[in-house]
Amino acid sequence: MIKHILTSILCLATLIGFSQEKIKVVSSASIFQDMAKNIGGDKITSMSIVPIGRDPHTYTPKPSDVELVSSADLILINGLTFEGWITELIENSGTKAKIILISEGVEPIISQKYHNASDPHAWMDAINGVKYVYNISAGLASIDPDNALFYADNGVKYNAEIKNAHNYIKNQIATIPIEQRILITSHDAFQYYGRAYDITLNAIMGISTESEAQSKDVQRVINVIKEKKVPAVFIESTINPQMLQQIANDTGVKIGGELYADSLGDEDSEASTYLKLLTHNTDVIVNALTGTSIKRTKIDSDDTSNNLWIYVGLGAMMLLSLLFLVVKINN
Repeated sequence: MIKHILTSILCLATLIGFSQEKIKVVSSASIFQDMAKNIGGDKITSMSIVPIGRDPHTYTPKPSDVELVSSADLILINGLTFEGWITELIENSGTKAKIILISEGVEPIISQKYHNASDPHAWMDAINGVKYVYNISAGLASIDPDNALFYADNGVKYNAEIKNAHNYIKNQIATIPIEQRILITSHDAFQYYGRAYDITLNAIMGISTESEAQSKDVQRVINVIKEKKVPAVFIESTINPQMLQQIANDTGVKIGGELYADSLGDEDSEASTYLKLLTHNTDVIVNALTGTSIKRTKIDSDDTSNNLWIYVGLGAMMLLSLLFLVVKINN
């Protein structure tokens, strides 16, 4: 009898466990979604407002985003002027979710150009990533105290991996001769990276892609390339590479590869997680600036595709010309 009662209680507990809904965590961008997934594990459902590959600076929320935010239990935002659209989105959604500023505790880099503006890309310094993880772990524990230890343990393990990535980056960047440590990108997303790992930054656009590049910005970058004999420049996954490609063509410098800053890559890419983003960017930068290797990018793929169609077109024209001559001779 007692055995049957215990079995029934066990089955009931199991059913209750299965029926419990996971905590819904909504992040502003895919990088933070991945962080939350690593910490929350199977206790949460981790989602991102801005899709992978889209630019969070210029993103315009959709009606489905209002619904997503409305149904959230926890919302993770970066702040530091990164997602200027999110306050209005949250207000319009009427959500009752707890909102966590995950960049809390970060020493911000203040914009030299815009008053009261900070560089939002703090996660590009892996040690800042450790602070993000702590804030996310604490946020999860605050709404789900029964699993606080689970989140804390996962946070500690995850931070150990991030610290390993930090050491890897430092050691790899140190292999670049100091005079060659010049990183030229489309927009100014790597200042924290540069400060942490001793590499000089130069970008066409500012910290937000909403600002348009001026001719003086293009000329400034060209002057740096020529004066410092920079061997390579780098495109970014969320930004149109056309302007940087034109600079490369005009100066004869190479496109060193594609970097990820504001978004992860898709699941088949080399930057499908935050940890992979950090190490992929570093490998691409080091290989290009030391002349070890140049990573193929979407520009190369586009060029290959365009060339193929040119050849097909020329071949078709030659074939038509030949047929025309044959018909004319026979007549």
